[in-house]
Formats: sequence, structure tokens, C-alpha cells
Amino acid sequence: MSAEQLTKTVGYIRVASGSARKREGSIYIQRKAILKYAKISGMQVVRFFADHECIADIAQRQGLSDALAYIACGKAQALAVASLDRLSSSVRTIMRFVAQHGFLAGGPALISVKEGLDTRTDQGRVALGVMAAVTRWELETQGGGA
Repeated sequence: MSAEQLTKTVGYIRVASGSARKREGSIYIQRKAILKYAKISGMQVVRFFADHECIADIAQRQGLSDALAYIACGKAQALAVASLDRLSSSVRTIMRFVAQHGFLAGGPALISVKEGLDTRTDQGRVALGVMAAVTRWELETQGGGA
């Protein structure tokens, strides 16, 4: 695949608090996973962004905000993470994030290496769509007193 055909992608890495050695190991593992997936799946990782603090509120993460701004200005077409839990451990929060940034509405692609989720593919869009539907159903049944 030529360089012109590769999906320009930003990698996002999030590391929790802990020893410097443990954080460095986590950065290395996440970066390696994203680069390995990129090599076999038609992606060119043009830049990495990271958050090094354990900030629970996804909207307060500067590295993630910078990655999304980089995509929004047209420098990349996809956001790649080593695992969805690098975005959040809450499926609801992930799905809110997906909706807010148009990952299922013709916006950028979302790629998660561990889960094999790639919204550039039909299978990836269906999997994310099912997650969105289940999340909506859970909210509706909980809100309805069930």
C-alpha cells in the first residue's frame, strides 16, 4: 500500500500514576501495539499524544483534546488507542465520546487495537453501533424504573 493510501492516524496513550519505570513501560507497550497494528492495517501514525496523569474526566485530558484538535484541522483521519480502556473504563463515557466526536457519523475513524475495533471497516462500525445501542437500552431501562 502506498503512502498516499494510508490512513493518517494519531495515536493516543494514557498512563496512570505510578513509578516512572512503570509509566515508561506502559507508554512503550501502548505505542508498540498501535504501531504494530498500523503496519498491518494501512495506517500511517503521524503523531502520538499522551496524558500522563490519571484524570478520570475524559473532557479534561489535554493530550486527548490535542489529538482531537489535530484530527479536526485535517492533519489526520483517525484516532488509535491500544485499548478502549485508555479512553475510559465506562462504556457510557466511551459512547458519549464516540457520539460527541462523530466516530459513527462520518467523522474520523476510531481504532482500538486490543478489541480489534476499526471504524474504517463495516465490522468495526457495526460493533461500535451495537455498543451504542446497548448503552441506550441500558439508560432507557434504568431511567424507566426497570
